[in-house]
Amino acid sequence: MARRISAADIALIILTLLLLVVIVYRVSGNVTPLLVVKSGSMEPTLKVGDVIVIEPASPEDINIGDVIVFWNPWYGNLVVHRVVHKTDEGVYTRGDANAGTDPWSPVPYKNIVGKWTGFKIPYWTGIGYLSLFLSGEIYPPYGLLLLVGLIIINLFFALRGLLRHGRKPEREPESSEGQGGDAPPA
Repeated sequence: MARRISAADIALIILTLLLLVVIVYRVSGNVTPLLVVKSGSMEPTLKVGDVIVIEPASPEDINIGDVIVFWNPWYGNLVVHRVVHKTDEGVYTRGDANAGTDPWSPVPYKNIVGKWTGFKIPYWTGIGYLSLFLSGEIYPPYGLLLLVGLIIINLFFALRGLLRHGRKPEREPESSEGQGGDAPPA
């Protein structure tokens, strides 16, 4: 008997593949092309919880006015800010909501991860907030505890399904009553 794949199975497969992609990116030291905005420094253009899509960018691809993602040279965290000036040493950046140029400018080109493509998933969808919660960025440690709990529950149900699928149903012995001895069953 063929087993039908349910919508829940498909969703689980897709989410598992996305999780694996994110893990591979993180382990390899790369930044995923999807990034959640963590501060209000780019308001009103980008709000906390917006999920932005970034693309790799060489120094030639970066222009004044572009929104870039870079490793902060002072603190080592990712920052999403706008380019306000460009030099041979790097770029000067500023958040749209900030009064002045970032004090760590110029940002060396080697610190630039990429630039914003202009596409974003708005904060009001809740996807960005969910990501920040599960990664422990907001309300720590509850998001991480929930994530670990969900993984354990998922593994439990996956193993239970494998064990059930691996067992063959026991067949009841056929009764020989009324079958005249060695006659083959009808």
